Formats: sequence, structure tokens, C-alpha cells
Amino acid sequence: MQSTTRRTVLELVHRGRARTRRDLSRLIGLSRSAVAQTVAELVAEGLLSEHVTDREERRGRPSTQLRLVPHPGWVGAIDLGHRHVAVALGGMHHNVVDEERVAWRVDRSAQEALALAQTMLADAVGRHAGRRSDLRALGVSVPFPVVDSTVQPIGSVPGWDGVRPGDLLGLPNAIAVIVDNSSDLAAWGEFVQVADPGVRSLIYVSAGDGVGGGLVINGQIFSGTHGISGEIGHVPVPGCRLRCRCGRTGCLDALVSAAGAGDTSSVRAAGRAVGTVLAQVSSFVDPDLVVLGGALGGCDPGFVDSVSDSYLRHEPSRRVAFTAARLGLRSPLWGAFDRATQEAWAGAFQLSPESRNRRLRATALPA
Repeated sequence: MQSTTRRTVLELVHRGRARTRRDLSRLIGLSRSAVAQTVAELVAEGLLSEHVTDREERRGRPSTQLRLVPHPGWVGAIDLGHRHVAVALGGMHHNVVDEERVAWRVDRSAQEALALAQTMLADAVGRHAGRRSDLRALGVSVPFPVVDSTVQPIGSVPGWDGVRPGDLLGLPNAIAVIVDNSSDLAAWGEFVQVADPGVRSLIYVSAGDGVGGGLVINGQIFSGTHGISGEIGHVPVPGCRLRCRCGRTGCLDALVSAAGAGDTSSVRAAGRAVGTVLAQVSSFVDPDLVVLGGALGGCDPGFVDSVSDSYLRHEPSRRVAFTAARLGLRSPLWGAFDRATQEAWAGAFQLSPESRNRRLRATALPA
């Protein structure tokens, strides 16, 4: 119990949700004496610090704010999309200092894509951190199913089958590497931006160069046994005769891909198809929120409206909020960065493994 309380205190302060002992008592639900004891222990161990800021108006007592003791080290993130490679580097307090995105056909070769990402990351580290050993953790987003940091078999992109990106990046063993599917990380990136604490479950759909999906259920990423939970791209669409990258015809992924390069009518048709599929999925997931990202979902209001309208026609009694991705095309990168930051703090504070899966919201949208 004490270990769990310590972990919760550190993460609430780290996320900026708790700035005082009173905040902690309110959020955790413990007595002031229990919170005071935990804070005192963490201060004595050099993990937390308290700073006198001003005096409370009524009682005239000094008010103190809690802060994490600055910890050295950097956190990195890599996002590999089908057509791009993106890299971010920042400190352990979510202060990103470097971000770069280049066009690249990632499906062509896992080795080439990861070599490019490795070079971009090394350049960023060199510009800001100086040494690769200063990197504490790295999050890696890939556009394929992932189980245990390994890319699962993909019939249409055989060059990625069984690839372990963490191994190919050639980083020192001391650097923690977290590899996950891009839609799952995008879902997490958007989830931690939601200000409403009542939102515990969401569906994230990326639409543009195909369509992908990710689920956050009860505050946790849900990937499924084979890493494909939430993926709706290969649901058949009645009347669609377009050939999909999977080799079949009529998949939702093919329809959305064609809409990305088409006119307004094709965009709205794709939106209606996505809304119809989401109406079916929501019956199983029952989400609080649906987030639409990617080139269409995050940038085209007409697409978002079409998805929402179609969904409501099929599920008029199930009121679900629809919104465009707050992070835009950066959702997977920021999800990877947040997961890596969690891992870095868990290692720095020697927290138990379950702390790496705790889901606490960020309080501000990254610049």
C-alpha cells in the first residue's frame, strides 16, 4: 500500500495535477497525516522538494508547492508511419526540445527506416544532450501490430515480419526501449490530453493513408492478444470494389486511402463508412469519446462531421462525443514520448513494474 501511495504521489506531482499536500489529499483520498508522512519520506530521499511560495490569505501560514527534484537524462521518441519518420527528444519533465519529421517509405525496408530514425535521433541527442548514454528511455511507434516489442506477421509488408525495432536501433542495454503500434500510442497520446477526468475510455481512429484504430479502456491501452485490437481497416464495406493493400477488395482501409487523394464527395463517403463501422464497434467498447486523427480525421472538418452523422444514424440513443485529434499528426509521436517518459521515471525512482502502466492525465497540450 505504501509503495503504491509513493508511486501515485510522484506521478501526480510529475503530471502537474498535484502542487500541494492539500491537492494530494484530495486526489488520493488519504488523510493529511498520511500524505504528510509520505511527502516527508520522499523529501528525505531526495525525490521531492517543497518550496515556500506565499502566505494563505485567511490563516497567514506559508504555502508550499511540491516539485520533483530535477533528474538528469533525456527521453526520445520515434514515430514510423507508412510514409514518414519522425523523432522527438526532450527532458524527463515533458519539455520537448527537438522534433523532426521527414518523408520516407517505411514499408520498403525495416532496416533502412530504422537506420534513418537512428541517425535522426543521434543528431538530436548530439545537438542537445551530447552523449547517447544520457538517453534514459526511447518510445518507438510502428504502423504494424506489435506483441512483446516484436512486429507481428503482416502479409502485405513481409519485410517487417518478426522485426524487433529495439534490437535494430543498436542502443545500449541501459536505455529502456518501448515499442508499440502507432494507433495504440496515438490513442494514448490523445487520452492524456483529455481534461475531463470522467473520460476513461476512448476510440482513436487515424484516417488518411489508410485507416487504423486504437483503444483506451478504463484508462489503459488495450492491444489485444495479437496486437490488433481496435484495428478496423479491413472491415468490408458493402459496394466497395477497391483493392486493399492486404490483397483483398472492399476493405475500409482501401476506401479511406482513396478518399485521402480524392474530392469532397469521396471524403464524405469515407466518413460515412467509418461512422457505420464505429457504430458497430462502440456496442462492444461503449466509449466516452471518439477521437479522429490522421490527415483526414485531424485536418478535415467535413470528414469528422460525416463520421459523426453516420454514427448517430446507426446509434441514435448512444451519445458519444466526437472530436478531431488535439495533437494532429503528432499523436503517435507524443504517445511514444509519454510512454518513454513513464519508463524513464520508473527507472530513475526504481518504481515497481506496474507503475509503468499507470494512466494519469497530462495537464497541458505540448507546444
